[in-house]
Amino acid sequence: MTVREAYGKLCGNYEDVSYRINEKMLLRLIGMLLKDQNYRDICEALDKSDYETAFRGAHTLKGVALNLSLTSLAEKAGRLTETLRSRQDNGSIKPAFEEFEQAYQDMQAVFLQLLASSGGDA
Repeated sequence: MTVREAYGKLCGNYEDVSYRINEKMLLRLIGMLLKDQNYRDICEALDKSDYETAFRGAHTLKGVALNLSLTSLAEKAGRLTETLRSRQDNGSIKPAFEEFEQAYQDMQAVFLQLLASSGGDA
């Protein structure tokens, strides 16, 4: 799998990111994203109803996804961020998290496959 193909599977903007970041650096950043703790922090924080920590993690991942031109993931992280903005429980958090979680897991699966096929490590 190529980086372009991976971005296609994830509804990302390969042209945008490849204009700003060369492919070697992009593969390195993808590896770093896969090791990032923010997703786990969000999951743990939501389990504990710690909406401040969940908000910060979602906001951070939204920014990372935007910087890597992972459009779909950024949109889902943005929706989750907005549902958490009040830092209080509300009925929108669970559906927003479920959408974000699916997008995040899709990203993980595709990028792990990409790194395996490119000889990189996660």
